[in-house]
Amino acid sequence: MRGGVFAFLHRILRGYKPYKGGVLIEFTFSIPVCITLLFFVSDHYRFYELKNKIKTSAYLLASMVQQIKNSNSDKQITKADINRMVYASCLNLFHTNSMFKPYPFGIYYKTRFHYVKKENDNYKYCFWTSDTGNGGFSFNGGMYNSNLTSTTKSQSQVEAIHPDLVCYKDGEERLLIICFYGAVGFTKSKLGLFLLEPKFGDNGNFVYKLVITPKPGLFPPAW
Repeated sequence: MRGGVFAFLHRILRGYKPYKGGVLIEFTFSIPVCITLLFFVSDHYRFYELKNKIKTSAYLLASMVQQIKNSNSDKQITKADINRMVYASCLNLFHTNSMFKPYPFGIYYKTRFHYVKKENDNYKYCFWTSDTGNGGFSFNGGMYNSNLTSTTKSQSQVEAIHPDLVCYKDGEERLLIICFYGAVGFTKSKLGLFLLEPKFGDNGNFVYKLVITPKPGLFPPAW
């Protein structure tokens, strides 16, 4: 019994207190590491969420392209149709008019379209953009559209734009839809980010490309 008491006191004096202090020091150093890890995980989830939303926007836009003229005798898509579809496709992130000026999220929504139709050994090619930004565009002004560019391209030029745009028979059509976020006065806090610095634009972190075969008669669009 006596030996047990002395052994217990010896453990307290020689082992227990230093061990307790070591745990406290380790815990103090681990707190910032844990907080940094939590911020890192939170940022990665936000990146995943934004990537998923831009992918969803691309598929929504493609679906609307294929369906918007189903009940019309004139199947050709117009610039007004494109604006309505682009606007609707980004509402999965921008639930209000927050994709327009003054851009409370610090980002806006942009789309690019590349249309091709194989004609003998060449391709009829059309390109245009539609977005909600363009460096200061406001909701009251509506959507921004670039000019419609129409030209002829070779197969190698079309393949350089995207390999899936290459067609295999005359009259075949392809449409490349590119959806991404642009930045206007962006800061990390506007998207709830802590550590990671996202890149925006068509070569940024939040880009999705989708190639579809449009229904006959939809394109080229009426500008």
